[in-house]
Amino acid sequence: MKEINLLRRGKDKTTDVLSFPLEFDASPLSAILQRREGKPHSTLPPIALGEIVISFDTLKKQAQEIGHSEKDEFYRLLVHGFLHLLGYDHERGEEEENIMKVKEDECLEILQDL
Repeated sequence: MKEINLLRRGKDKTTDVLSFPLEFDASPLSAILQRREGKPHSTLPPIALGEIVISFDTLKKQAQEIGHSEKDEFYRLLVHGFLHLLGYDHERGEEEENIMKVKEDECLEILQDL
């Protein structure tokens, strides 16, 4: 993780999860939204938002420290990475951090209900 973080983000430290958004044309996303609204559309390929890299060694350690299962920690890190792909960033300040935490909790609550 440390090597990936240094290579891709220029940060010489390890972390539990990394997210790398892809640059993409928004027109396929617009077409999907139009399809949901019942408007005509063309056949489009699936959209990839980016990459999420999770350190399983860190996941195991954090699950034990927090006191929940590795599965719960996996979902927590996955949701955290996914929110970064959607543009949320806790490193922009306390307000952004609070917003992201609320979104994480909402997503994890939904996952628990599945």
